[in-house]
Amino acid sequence: MRTRTLSAVVAGSATAALLLTGVGTATAAPAKSDQLRKTAAPATAEAAPARAAWDGNIYLYYSTAANSAWRAYYSGTPDFASDTFNAGVDGYGQRVKNNVNRAWNNDQRWAAHIWYNENYQGAVDTFSPGEARQLKVGVRNDNASLSWTLVG
Repeated sequence: MRTRTLSAVVAGSATAALLLTGVGTATAAPAKSDQLRKTAAPATAEAAPARAAWDGNIYLYYSTAANSAWRAYYSGTPDFASDTFNAGVDGYGQRVKNNVNRAWNNDQRWAAHIWYNENYQGAVDTFSPGEARQLKVGVRNDNASLSWTLVG
């Protein structure tokens, strides 16, 4: 079984409290302790593996189209600037930063937070475990970083 820690919580920092409550901004994100894994992903949430096949990734999609380009993330990312969509058709090769239209959190215990600004600041849209939908206005196609919070 994988184990994950919130190093900021262990340290008892105010940053961790902000991330756990989802209020305010933060300068550091909890990291999943496992090594970053980028694996082949289903092109759409509808084509996803059964719920028993949680893989711990969040899938960020270029558009709402079924053949939309996607990128999988397993751990926090303070800035999407150097990342591009690496699979799919529509949007393939485009930058992830400021181009995410929808997401699917395929992790059963961690909520994913997609932030408007780099380094986990500004407006945020939170995806609960298993949630798949279009990003909220204010973060849709205006996204710069990703963090995680343990929820169950």
